[in-house]
Amino acid sequence: MIHRFFLVFHRWVALAATIVILVVSLSGSALVFEGAMDRGMHPELWRVTPGATVLSLDTILARAHAAVPKSPVTGVTISPVPDRAYLVQAGGTQVFVDPYAGSVRGTRTIAEWNATLPRRLHVLHVTLLASKIGGEIVAIATIVSLLLVLSGVYIWWRDKIWRVRWSASWKRVVFDLHHSLGAIAAVVLVVITASGLVIHYGALNKLMYMLDRTPPPEMLDQYEPLGVAPQISADSLYHIALATLPGASVTFLSLPPKRDQPFTAAMRFPGDFTPGGRSRVMVDRYRGTVLLAASTRSAQPGTRLANVLRSAHTGDLMGKPTEVVWLLAALVLALQGVSGFLMWWNARASRAALARAGRTAR
Repeated sequence: MIHRFFLVFHRWVALAATIVILVVSLSGSALVFEGAMDRGMHPELWRVTPGATVLSLDTILARAHAAVPKSPVTGVTISPVPDRAYLVQAGGTQVFVDPYAGSVRGTRTIAEWNATLPRRLHVLHVTLLASKIGGEIVAIATIVSLLLVLSGVYIWWRDKIWRVRWSASWKRVVFDLHHSLGAIAAVVLVVITASGLVIHYGALNKLMYMLDRTPPPEMLDQYEPLGVAPQISADSLYHIALATLPGASVTFLSLPPKRDQPFTAAMRFPGDFTPGGRSRVMVDRYRGTVLLAASTRSAQPGTRLANVLRSAHTGDLMGKPTEVVWLLAALVLALQGVSGFLMWWNARASRAALARAGRTAR
């Protein structure tokens, strides 16, 4: 009786949500390599020839500002590999600078960036290109996917089909693939869907942060001078961050234009899961004093769990190996929708044939 209930639930819920799950899973599988996709499609912006020395950050920012003089420089992404350009944000324009020669490889507006295939896939995956409503639909589809994976494992458990009988009819091959691939990918799919729900719903995030034994440290106030005052340089910010969190590398510098906002350095320790890092050093933009230092090495349990879950959703846990596994699991989820529909259609056709045969016999 219970097995029958899960079978009916699994079949009809899957049929109702197949299209959305296909879109979300296929776009998600592509996003495993979102950054690599953008760099591969626009090598003229990203690819540089490594030189002997890297220019100072202030020089790189000055070259970017010269290319877009009407927009203030608000940030710079520091490349983790030697053959990639630095990405400088100047207002609504991305400026790609060769860190060795100082030459500007090109520029791209935010509108142009939003029009790129990787970015469109990202928005499609998160919101179905339909803003807030689309985001809620994706969240519901994620819940449904999690329930389908769990109910599918329950259904599979009775027969435990692992082997695909390739010599059988194509209908049997589809049946075996649906059951065996679903069971093989189940653990990864549970991780992907459950972590996606935590990322989407703020209430679930709050539950995780309740595991923190102590509240997060408070940031000191940013000093506000009465008149015009000199600000610390990007290079100074960079070195302050390195000195504050020894052993971590700087991945991004945020330089907001508002006078009452501090400068921020995003940092990553070796072994951290997220490529951009989750450590932060916030620095007084005038005095150079550290206002707040948040390190993943000293993070509380809830914060650590939140960081891990975000990396678990994107497949960054162990770098390229888990990215490949996550890609395959997402493709399996899409294949489950197709094979499940075919199984339902085949059963429907068989029932119709039996009904016609019954009427003929009478």
